Order: sequence, then structure tokens, then C-alpha cells
Amino acid sequence: MARMIPTVLSPNIKSSAERRIFEWFRDDPSTEGWFVLHSLGIANHMTLMFGEMDFLVVAPQYGIFALEVKGGRVSRTNGLWQFTNKYNEISSKVRGPFEQAKEAIFSVMAEIRKRCGSGSYLPNLLFNFGAMFPDIVFNVTDLEEEQWQVFDQRNGNKVGDYVRTLAQKTKNKWIQIHGSVYDDKIPDSKKAREFVNLLRGDFDKAVSMSSWVAQTEECLITLTETQMKCIDQLEDNPRCLIQGAAGTGKTLIAIEAAKRAVVNGEKVAFCCYNTQLANWIKMQFDKFDPKLRPEFVGTFHAFLFQIIRAADPTYKIPAIADNDPYFREEMPILCLDSINQYASLYDRLILDEAQDLICEEYLDIMEEILKNGISRGKWSMFGDFNHQALYFKGDLHEMRESLEKRTSFVNFKLKTNCRNTRRIGDEVKFLTGFENSDYLSSTIEGPPVYYEKYKSETEARDKLVLVIKRLMADGVACSNITILSPNKRENSIVSKVNEFNIHDLDLKNNRDIQFSTIQSFKGLENHVIILTDIDSFSREKLIYVGLSRAKSILYILETEKADQERNNMKLRWIK
Repeated sequence: MARMIPTVLSPNIKSSAERRIFEWFRDDPSTEGWFVLHSLGIANHMTLMFGEMDFLVVAPQYGIFALEVKGGRVSRTNGLWQFTNKYNEISSKVRGPFEQAKEAIFSVMAEIRKRCGSGSYLPNLLFNFGAMFPDIVFNVTDLEEEQWQVFDQRNGNKVGDYVRTLAQKTKNKWIQIHGSVYDDKIPDSKKAREFVNLLRGDFDKAVSMSSWVAQTEECLITLTETQMKCIDQLEDNPRCLIQGAAGTGKTLIAIEAAKRAVVNGEKVAFCCYNTQLANWIKMQFDKFDPKLRPEFVGTFHAFLFQIIRAADPTYKIPAIADNDPYFREEMPILCLDSINQYASLYDRLILDEAQDLICEEYLDIMEEILKNGISRGKWSMFGDFNHQALYFKGDLHEMRESLEKRTSFVNFKLKTNCRNTRRIGDEVKFLTGFENSDYLSSTIEGPPVYYEKYKSETEARDKLVLVIKRLMADGVACSNITILSPNKRENSIVSKVNEFNIHDLDLKNNRDIQFSTIQSFKGLENHVIILTDIDSFSREKLIYVGLSRAKSILYILETEKADQERNNMKLRWIK
């Protein structure tokens, strides 16, 4: 069966013909190893401002084929094509499906040639185009097209056979004109994958974790091969535990998994630990496609509160509840007592920041709200169990034991750093002692990590002001700068700065520099991170979270004591 990209269709796709073709490619065992791209956007279209291709099939041992799909009734009068759908609605176009497919494939191949140069074998791979009419019998009358380029009602659902015929006829035509087909024109699996990876930025983009707070730009990143494999695991296995260090794309994949589950008609609860992260995730669902927002999105504690309120609408969290025992002990008991009045059962649970949420008390609640429970239900739990468990007092072994007592599940590890530059990633490993982990650094070099040592509060304040001025003089937008501290604002040197508008973390404010404690910024990121008030590197997990929030530029404002501590660490590293 082919790898479909994306793996599910958006609810926005109204064409039943496209849906059927999608499912036929997906379910045809003869398409194993193929890549089938749906709704491929073509930014540099040869005749349009922006074009789109219904399907692009990249088939090892066969070739590359653009396919245009037309469902319902099709007619052409005086050169004008007319298409009638199942609602008897008629649309007219001057350009027919063959012309659309032809222009699309030539536009794609021209773009490939432009990106990798004429010396590459990718622009010279065997390619062609076709038109698919699954609802009618279509006989070619034009001289420019051949009947073998047509898929119609007579083909049934045999899309694999159609593409193989298209490939063979294309090869025969090439031989007829040029005398032979060189081996390098036929894509093998490696060439097919390279071709797809080159285009992936155009067709398979997922929301990045870039600008989590500021949101001044819509930065998209292509899913890495590891992340694609992880999504495959989630779709093939009902219960998965996904482990990964900071920046490996856990939240990115969790959001994609939630969207695809919603598309499949599942009722989904998406929970995390951090309130600010939950707010950002809600904004992403609302911003990009509200139809794909799960039934519940928020913190796990907000989820518990919702359950308790179902039984007692007047219930309020006590003012003294800002402590671990209330959330770990009292709230779960109240929730279990109220759960019978909570009518909702969920088809799937997606848990981000799972390292702070896997404990027996919370698992008991998940057991009750998930169809078939934790043991037989569908769930995916994402976490950095080794390095970011700021709130859970146990360890990875204890968490795994809690889960393994209840059920079996698939483990998957994310190892590629998709967030930080290599220099930031290396500094994270050096300062936290996690250098022997299987966390792979990014291939992007980036600038060095900058350290500013200070002797007094006044000097620290002046150095922070100087750093901000330097960044702004270099054209860095204020929205791309976040200041983090292990201390609350009133105990941070930030409270002494009056030269700039530095706001407390607010996801809706996309203009100014923002301040947050490291703890509250867990799960988020920004292009520039300034760590202040660092008087020691001994709190490894907290330092790890703070350092790993930076995408490209990292400043650390440290005391003389911390500077000496870091230099001693460097000596140990050298030894």
C-alpha cells in the first residue's frame, strides 16, 4: 500500500471522487513502496499565480505522474469544459484536466531542475500525466492525449494497474522517439525518496514550534524522516509512548496526531501540563483549521476541573490550592467521585508533557474517561522523561512500571533536534551533563552561545539592557526575544529595567519583549532567549529547559560564581 502524504484527507476536501481515489491508492497492495502526494501546492506554476495538483504519484521502478481528478458528469462545448457534481452544480473551465495535469507536472519538474541543477538525475526521471474520471466512461477525442492516459469507470478501483500502464506506455513512447531509456531515468526507492523529500516543503508542512509566544510569523518546518516514522507508529498502534529530548518535535507530532484522529471521526482529549503551552496549542487549532480541534484541549488539571464541575457547577478551586498535594491527591479524589456524572467518554487520549502527568492517581482517571480504558483504549503519551520532569518526583522506570502494570504499548524514540542550532544543542549537553544521551544535535551551525558575567545587580541590569540594544540594532524584532529567569519577575533583574516594554508572557501580545520564569516557559520556544539571574548550573533539569528554548540565539547572564562553576565543568569535560 502506498504512503499517502498527508496520511488523511482534510474535511475541507469536498470531492467524493478525490476521496475515493485517495482510498484506492491507500488500500491497493500493489502500490507498496509508492509515494502518493495529495493536493500538492505549486508555488511556481508555469501559467498560474499558484497552482495545485490533485495527485502526484512517485512510484519506484515506474516514474513520476501528475493526475487530475474529475468526478461526476463531464462535457465540453466550444472548447469550454463543464463539470457537474452530485448536487447538480455546474462549474466551467477553459483549461481541461489534461492541460491542468500537463502544466502541473512540467511546473514541478522545472522547479526540481531549478532547485538541484541540471546536473542532477532528479529532473531527468521519467514522468508523465493523466486524467481520472471515476464516475464515467471517457473516450479521448483530442490529438494531444492518448486513451492510455485516462482512468475511468472501466478501470474500477485498480489505480495501481493504471499507473503501471501509464508508466509502460510512457517508456514505450520515449523509446520510440529517443531509441532507448537509460536506467537513470527510472527512479529506484532511493531516488523516489529524494524526489519526495525535495518537494516535502511544498506539500507536507506541519506547525512548527517556532515563535511559540510571539506568533509574528507563520514558520513551518518539514517533518523529518524520524517524525514521519513516528506518525506511522501512532497510526498503526493504538497505544504509544513517545520519548524525546527538548526540540525533537513531540508537540508538533502530537498536534498532527490529534488532527488526523479528528479527521477519522474520533472524539479526542488533548492534555498537557503547562498552562501557557495549552493556550498556544488551542490557538494553533483555532488558527489553522478549527474543524480539526479536538473535543478537549487544555491542561490535565483543567480537564479534572471540567469533570468535577459536571457534578457540581458551583465548585471552585480553593485559593490555597497552588501546591502539589492538592493537585496530586485531593483533586483526583474529587474527580473520581464526580466521574459518574461526566457523560463524555473519549475515543483517544493524547498526552503531551507526559513526564509530569504519569502517576497512579492520574492514570486511574484516564482509565475512566477513555473508551476501553488505559489497558485496551487508544492513547499516545509524549514526554522527555529523563530531562524535563520538573514536577514529577519519580523517574522514568517508575512511570514505565505504572503503565506496564496496566497494559502493553509501543515505545518510540525521537532523537533529532529540530529546534536548536548545533551550537546551542552542544551547549545544552555540556552544561547539563547530558552529553552521553542519544540526543542528536542539529546540522544547522548558528552563532555561538554568548555569556555575560556580572558582579552586582546594577551590572547585571546594565548588561541586560546592552544585550537588548545590541539585538534591536541588529534588526531582531522585539517579538522574537524572550527573557527567562529561574526567579519570579519581582526577584529578577528584569524588574530593574525601564528602558524597554518587557511584558509578562502573553501569547496574544506579538509586539514586545516578553518575560517568563523558566518553569512557565516549558514546552515553548522563541528565536532569541536571554537567560538571566543564573547564579548556578547545579539545577540541571531547570537549566536544561531554559537553554533548550532558544532556536537560534542564546545569551546567558551569569554571576561570577556561576561563571567559575561553568569553567570548572569545562575542565572536567576536557579531562
